[in-house]
Amino acid sequence: MKTLKKTLCLLLAAALLVTCLIGCAKKPEEAKEPDPVNTNTCSYEEMVAYLTAKGFIAKDAKPVDINTTEGYVTDNTGGEIPYAAMADKAEDFGGLWLFHWEKDSEAYNNVFVNAPANGNMLVYMGGACILQAEAINGLYAVAFAEDYAQKDAVLADFKALPNK
Repeated sequence: MKTLKKTLCLLLAAALLVTCLIGCAKKPEEAKEPDPVNTNTCSYEEMVAYLTAKGFIAKDAKPVDINTTEGYVTDNTGGEIPYAAMADKAEDFGGLWLFHWEKDSEAYNNVFVNAPANGNMLVYMGGACILQAEAINGLYAVAFAEDYAQKDAVLADFKALPNK
């Protein structure tokens, strides 16, 4: 009987030890939420990396240059200006359109500075071409293709990014 009690106690202790070790074992690291970027100081590459880490831009997205591709701006000249340099960097990432301006650049002085007063409308050459941005934060703006599925999530996240 004494041996049976010792055996049971050893088995119980071993079971408790195994349970503790399993409970304390390191779990696989979960996907970490990316740190927010500052929309006044981050580089374009940092913003793209942030939006990619958030899942708003597909990892395999092939950006299309909005500044040199027809179909993005509304041309008010009757077809003379089918595309325009709306920002220093403007790319379409599968429906998420990202715009960035460098302070005191030509695009900054000609398009960006008036956009907030124009209701986030990007106006080129006095209205020869226009493009409606959905939101502006810091030195960035976003717009979307009609079929972009994550518009609301992007806007909520983008508007909340620090800019000071």
